[in-house]
Parts: sequence; structure tokens; C-alpha cells
Amino acid sequence: MLKRTLACALFAITGHVYSADIQVTTLVDEDKDDTVCSLREAVFFLNNRAETKYENGYHGCGDKDATSTIILQRDKEYTLNSSLQLKAAMTITVASSGEFNDNKKGLNNATLKMVGNDRLFFIDDGSVEKDLILVTFNELNLKGSSSKLNDGGLIYNREALNIVYSRLSSGYAARGGAVYNAGILSDERKTAGYVSFNNSIIEKNKADQGAVIYSEMPRYLISQSVIRDNEGTATTPDGALLYSQTGFTDTTTGTALATRIAGLRNTTIFHNKGGYVANVREGMILNNITMIKNAAGLYLQAPKWTYTSTTNGETTTEKLPSANISNSVLVDNDGKNCVASANDESIVQSNLTELDCNRNAPTERPNIIWDKSKPEHKLIAGGVDDEGTCDAPPANGLLCPYYTPKDQMLGYFKPRLLMSYIRLSDSLIVNKGRIYSDGSSIGLASCEASDQRGKTRSGYDELCDLGAIELVINRSEIPVAGQDILYGETAKFNIADSFLDGELLDIASCEKILGKRSDGQSWQPGCLEIQQTQTVSKGKLTLDQEGNVIYTPNSNWHGADKFNLRIITTTTRFNDVSNYYITIPTTIVQDPPNNFESKTVNVGGGSFGFPAILMLFGLIGLRRFRA
Repeated sequence: MLKRTLACALFAITGHVYSADIQVTTLVDEDKDDTVCSLREAVFFLNNRAETKYENGYHGCGDKDATSTIILQRDKEYTLNSSLQLKAAMTITVASSGEFNDNKKGLNNATLKMVGNDRLFFIDDGSVEKDLILVTFNELNLKGSSSKLNDGGLIYNREALNIVYSRLSSGYAARGGAVYNAGILSDERKTAGYVSFNNSIIEKNKADQGAVIYSEMPRYLISQSVIRDNEGTATTPDGALLYSQTGFTDTTTGTALATRIAGLRNTTIFHNKGGYVANVREGMILNNITMIKNAAGLYLQAPKWTYTSTTNGETTTEKLPSANISNSVLVDNDGKNCVASANDESIVQSNLTELDCNRNAPTERPNIIWDKSKPEHKLIAGGVDDEGTCDAPPANGLLCPYYTPKDQMLGYFKPRLLMSYIRLSDSLIVNKGRIYSDGSSIGLASCEASDQRGKTRSGYDELCDLGAIELVINRSEIPVAGQDILYGETAKFNIADSFLDGELLDIASCEKILGKRSDGQSWQPGCLEIQQTQTVSKGKLTLDQEGNVIYTPNSNWHGADKFNLRIITTTTRFNDVSNYYITIPTTIVQDPPNNFESKTVNVGGGSFGFPAILMLFGLIGLRRFRA
């Protein structure tokens, strides 16, 4: 008990929460009458807080002034022995880091792990008439049991569930490896479950049907996320990883398309095994996705829907397409990128895809056909098993391997501009998204406003890049490069974050574009130029193809060397010749060694101050006394 109390004291000292939020103070799954608040007790309180007897809280959790937000500690693992039933609106999230301008979302999640033979959450208030309750999971890692369940390996949902900056893994079920989403709208049932994923990773889940999600209707939306390494054990259409049992009806399809509530946006999907990635039903829109290297692609089963309108007392009906797939990269999915049912009328337009997906595209918005046999159509440039380092120019490859940047949660396949391209229009991906909708044509989708990373796409809806990632050249985002060093040291740093979604030109291409250097020296990668700004040059610098810089001072000078690194990348070489270069401000500071040894002992410890230390000593003394 003393160990647990000591841990609670540390939580209280280090946690950054609002006083009215409910702070979970133990990692243990328990429900007992004490002053320690477990996650199970916090959920119970929110489920039942309307009852007078819980006005002052429940077993150490909450009070009448408490919000509906439950706070977990960052980087901690909470185990659950059985499912948590959520019957009221709530948010489960992690404590803020306390760091100024912290944007490392998803990197310090709390982990919820099922150690029993159950799912983690059962979300249902028991009513099919009341409005859906909103449940939000933010910055959580959800890990399932090794046992196979019937419905929902991680979550059974019949409410409005919003999952952000989270990882869902190791769910295992007959239906819905990660999530089972219940509910079919009808005259009798006014509500049905809805699930949205944003900035999340869904990986290594398994099911006979719906390894990622089994939804009784296609009431799910996955955006700016990654779906990878999931497994469907059935290879039939019913075994799709994202499986919808039934589509919207004629009375609800129009609303679903107009509000764009169902489908996939700005999402990367790869290396999934077993069945199709998704079965596409009425009311679904798939837009700006990168879906490659899966066991199978899409199963299309969306017939036209009947649109009824009345004008001046005259009623007319019209048959319209009920599903749309656009602005995406849909290739190399084991020869089954698209398979269609007999009555399918889905519109597949303005994608990079193969012949099996070239369905119903209008003349003005054709698909671009990928040919695996052509060297210039090679899909991935380098890497191991489609992940890792991108081959340098002039290597072929339409996409760089899957790569997760430092301090980011989500990886992606970045499009490339090949050195063989004479003009930008030679690209099969860049600026090839040409869907434009003025709102009068239901079912058409314009390019998404931002990409998977949240970077704003082109201002012209009809000219976005295909797939989840947009190549963005924003010179205002270039940070200052450089390093502080001591006498006798060399500076080593990397400038790849300043390539503006491009790659450094190779040496041969530099000579081809710019000719030989006037000083007789060989070009360095990126056609590197060094432009002194406030000082004369005080050292020598080399740059490699990956952006690694080595700066060697020419002596033990004290002060700074300030200069600009000017480079040309595959994204800037198509600019006007006066704007080829990216300018990276750089500062090297060199100081003599610090030979003074501090005799001061720092006991401040930031927020872990002197009163907190006294409290801990008191707890330790109490433990000794009781022992």
C-alpha cells in the first residue's frame, strides 16, 4: 500500500492537469473505497454522477465540480482485468507535458492493456432513441487481449466515438479486430454508432471480418492516419479489413455524401494481409489516400441511388452514383486493386491506379494508369521491405519508402520528382488531382484541404498531388541550422528538414543544369553554395546526399561563423532559374573549453520543489515506521 501511495504522491507532484479534471492516481485496475482513484472508478463516477449519492465523488474520484475529462499519466501503462463500460459522455486523455509549445502529439501516450480475456471498452448508454453520447480517446495506446472475442477486440461502440493521436493494436475478434461499430438507422432506431479516427495508427489487429473495423453501416471516417500490418483471416469480400455490413439507404445516401461522413481521407494504407482493405458501400467517399502493397485493395459494391426532388409541385427521380474514389494512389495490391460486384456503379476517377480500377471515370477526370513493367514507373525508391532511406537521385521510384520523421507519430510515403522529368507535368502524381466540385454534383470530391501531415494543399482544388501526401514548398518554414562546439571539435548536423519535401540534386545533375563550377572544384550534393553573411569564412564544410553536414574550423577561433547554405532540390529545380536555391541560414559558434567545475548542488528540480521533497521524506519515514 505504501508503494502505491508513494506513486500517487509522484503523480500529484509531476502531473499537469486542471483541478476540476479527474486525475487517475494508480496504474492498478481496482474498485475499492479509498482515496486512490483508478481508471475504473473514474469511469464509474462519470457513468453515475447524476445520482445524489455520488455528488461528492466515488472512491477518491471526482466531485460535483469535476469535468468529464479523465487524466492519465504520460508514458505509463494501465492494465485492465475486464472491460470498462462507458455510459456517459467523457474524454480520456493524458496530462499535458508542461513544456512550452509542445507539439509532439502521440509520442508519450498512456497505454491501456487488457490482461484479462475481454475487450477494453464497451461504449453504449443503452438507448437507441437519445442523442449519441460523445466519447473521446486522446493520446492513448490501446492493446488487446490474446484471446479471440466475438465482436470488437478492443472496442465495442454504439455511440459517437472520436479517437485522436492514438494507437490501436493487438485486437483479435471474429468481427471487428480493433472496433465493432453497432447500429443500423431505421424508422424504429433513430441512432447508430459512429467512429472517427484522426492522426492515429491502426496496426496488427486481426479478425475474420473487419480486422480494423466492423461497422453495421459505413458510419466511420478515418482521416490523416496510418493503417498497416492488420490481418483478415477471410479473403472473401465479407472479410474486408474495413467492413460495412450494409450501405446507406436512398433516404440517407444523399446526406452521407453531402456531409462526407463516411470513408477515408488523407490516409496511408499498406502491408495489410488477408482480405480486401475495404468494401465500398453506398454513401462512402475515399479521397487522397495512398493504398499500396496490400494483399488486396477495394471491393466495390455501391449501386446507384435514387435521388428524388420536387419543383413547382412536380416530383422527379434520378439515378446517381453513390460512392466516389478519387485523388488517390491505388496500385500494387497483388493484382486486386479494385474488384466490383455485378451492380456496382462507384465512380473511380483521377487516381494513379491500374486497369482493374479504371471504372466509370469521366473524360475530363481520367485515371492515370500505372504500368509495373516500366522502369520509370518503379513504385518505391530503395528501403528494406518498403521502409527506410530513400534512394538518391537520379534513381527511379515514384515514392520514397515509408519513413517516420523525428518527433512525429505518423510515417508516410513521400512522392518524388524524378530527374528524368523534363517538366513538372511529367509526374504521375504531382498536380494530378483534378477533381473539382461546385457543390451541384453530389458524390464528387474536391482535393482535401490539407494532407496527412496537416500541411495545406495547393490553393487550386483541381491541382493537388495524388495520395495522402502533398509536396509543399514553404520557404518560411526553414529553421536556422548550425551547432555550438568547443576548441578541437567539428560540428555535425543535418539539414534534411529544410529540403522542402525534395531531395538534394546529385552531383551529375548539378553539372548538367549549372555547368562546371567556376573555381574548378567538383559540385557537392544539392549544388551546394556557401554564402558568407556577417563574418568571413572560418572553416570548411562538406555535405552528403542525406543532408549530413560536417563543419571543420580552420583554427581555435572564439566567436561565430555565420553563413547561408544554398541548395537545389528536386522540388525547386522546376522553379524559375532565379529561384532554384533554398537558402538555409547557418551559425557555428566556437568557444574555449569550460574548465570551471561547479560546486553548486541544484535542489530546485523545476516543479519538484522543496515542499515536495519534504513530503516524500515523510512518506518514506512513515513506511520505515510501519515496517
